[in-house]
Amino acid sequence: MIIPWLIFMAVGLITYAGFLKLAARLLRYSASWRASFLFAGIMLVLVIFEHVLVFSEPLATRIRHGVLLLLGLVILGGWFFSGRGTNRHGAVLGWSGGIRLMALAFAMMIVAAFAIVIPVQVFLSNHLSPAP
Repeated sequence: MIIPWLIFMAVGLITYAGFLKLAARLLRYSASWRASFLFAGIMLVLVIFEHVLVFSEPLATRIRHGVLLLLGLVILGGWFFSGRGTNRHGAVLGWSGGIRLMALAFAMMIVAAFAIVIPVQVFLSNHLSPAP
């Protein structure tokens, strides 16, 4: 029972660290793998904690908490990478560079999620819907 959860968490850590490194590459920034995995771990702990807190809440409250969590993670990531990342000239990113890095990483994750989920839903609705 615990093995699937551990695999899920490991895949989540690797995926987010990969998206963060890809976002840094696209912006021509530099962030170490160590910092990427460290922030992915911090983010994973915060997301699990938030899900535990709002488990039995109504849907509107859960959505609001999710949006606030996303905003908080972008701000926390901006602070985290403001001193740990560098731009193309080798200077420290600062707050604006860190927030730009985090925003691009989250935007890429959202686009990738929609690119996977929407075709799967269309496929399943076409092939699993009852015949008229």
